[in-house]
Amino acid sequence: MSIYNPGCGEITPPICQDCPSKELGRVRHFWLQKSTYTFTDITDPNEWATAICNEDVYVFPYANGTIDMAELLSDGYGNVPQTLDSYEFTANLHEPQYKNNIAFWNDIKRSNQYLFGYCTQTLGHLSDVAAMFFPKAPVSADVKAKIDLNITVKFVQEDLIEPFVFPTSIFDVCLSCA
Repeated sequence: MSIYNPGCGEITPPICQDCPSKELGRVRHFWLQKSTYTFTDITDPNEWATAICNEDVYVFPYANGTIDMAELLSDGYGNVPQTLDSYEFTANLHEPQYKNNIAFWNDIKRSNQYLFGYCTQTLGHLSDVAAMFFPKAPVSADVKAKIDLNITVKFVQEDLIEPFVFPTSIFDVCLSCA
């Protein structure tokens, strides 16, 4: 199957390193960011603290999960059968604050005003568009299994997410604004 990319504009040259560093997986932390809020310097922990205390950003330092990306294709033209239009991102997250965060997630599921950000080992990633949030609290038949909030997050955007080095101190503990 051939995929057509019209190639409009300049191509960023790839980087080749003999000993590249590895980035390890798992969504380790995540955050929700008001779509009307923009960081001046997303790597500045003081700016994060201000955004959190102003409720422009909600941080979940204790989480785990995965991210999947599916290609969204459309019919091509001429001899090209399909073109790549965008990606559908799906995050499957586990958040341990079951009882305490039910009201929050009930409000967020009705909102379409939040970008979704997540952290892997050392890198942060933030969506370009608002996401949809689908919280669930499944209960297992296992009498020893704890109940976590399971949140599915979905959004569609044209490009892959450009990673950045996030301020780790923001995700080390729950931040108190009092």
